[in-house]
Formats: sequence, structure tokens, C-alpha cells
Amino acid sequence: MKLRVSSDDFYASPLGAAYSAYMERPRLSRVIGRVVWGGDSGRYYEGMDAVAEVPAGGTVVDCPCGAGPAFRAAPRDGSIRYVAADLSPSMLRRARKRARRRGLTGIEIVEADATALALPADSADLFLSFWGLHCYDDPAGALVEAARVLKPGGRLVGASFVRGRESLRQRLLIKPGVGAFGQVGTQRELEGWLAAAGFDQVGLERSGPMLFFEAIAAGGDRPMAAANG
Repeated sequence: MKLRVSSDDFYASPLGAAYSAYMERPRLSRVIGRVVWGGDSGRYYEGMDAVAEVPAGGTVVDCPCGAGPAFRAAPRDGSIRYVAADLSPSMLRRARKRARRRGLTGIEIVEADATALALPADSADLFLSFWGLHCYDDPAGALVEAARVLKPGGRLVGASFVRGRESLRQRLLIKPGVGAFGQVGTQRELEGWLAAAGFDQVGLERSGPMLFFEAIAAGGDRPMAAANG
């Protein structure tokens, strides 16, 4: 099952370029999030701080990496392995450009399917899954793959739009198969996918249609910092 990206790459479009630009600017992103989507994306940028908690010699997987907004948290000294994966060629081009601008020569930027990463099992300390699950045809499979890649006790930090009927905007704007959206799940479905993939200690925080989540790969006992919501 492939990650859903159209043959002409939605993110190569003007809308995709605009998305990449504003996601790199937290203040603008938060304004657009509130005005367009009715949610606050601030928790997304806070979630990037998890990279700083990865010990020297550890591994971070950022999938989908998009244009590399989370690179702001990557250390320049190469003390950790940072693997940035995406299936969109245009996003990968932007990510490479961003890495060069920030002097991050050690980031591994790869084209990859989120359900079939070329990484060993039990190899990552942190898995970032920002704004990807709602784009996938198989979000449950992507979470199973994240769990496979993470070490026991490894940390998953992510964000996704969720489908629902809580607001008119949510009903009108978030539709499976429309634009960049793939198989968009509800909050309850996403919780179920996390559980089925074997994640423990799930922490959720909701802002409008945006769901921010953290979880621990099975076998770990790391305490959660996120509030259940």
C-alpha cells in the first residue's frame, strides 16, 4: 500500500509551495490554523523539542519530513542520526535546500513509503509523524511501521487532522480523497490504530480538527508528558 501522493505531486502545486512556506513560520502557521482550520498548531512546534531529548548516538526518524520544518530541532554537531523520509519529490527538494541552509550536512534525506521504511526493526529512539497520517491510504499500516522501527520504549510524537462532525469547517474541508487528504480517520479510529500497532501510554491533545499525539513503543516504561484529551 503506497502513501497517497498523486502522480503529478500535489505538493509541487502552488498550494503545496504555500503550505511548505507557512509551515516553516510558526506564527504564520498558527494564524492560518486558527483562521482556516479552527485549530492552533502551536503544539506541533512544541513537539519538535523531543529531538533534543534523544541521546548522543541515538536515531530520529522524521516521516513524513515535508520540507523539513522539524530540522530546526536537529543538532548541527551530528551527534544523532536523523533520517528524513517523504514520498513527495517536491517536498524532498525543499527539505534538502532547508538542510543546506541550516548547515545540517548529516541529515539523511530519502524518498520512502511510510509503510515500508528501509530501516531495521528496533533501531530508532524517536519517530516524528507530523501531518502525514491524514494523507495516507493506509494510516494504520504507517503506524505499524513506526512501531516496528522504534526501539522498545521509543517515543512517537505526531500530529494529524481528523475527520468528524464537530464543526462546519471540519465537515466541509476534511474529506477523504480530496486534495492532499487520503484515508482521514476520526480521533477514535486513530486511537484504535495506535493501540493495534502496539503503542502504550498514549497521550492526546485536540485543537479543532488537529489531533496531537504521543505514545511509547511496546516494552517501554517512559512516562508520558502529554495530557490526555
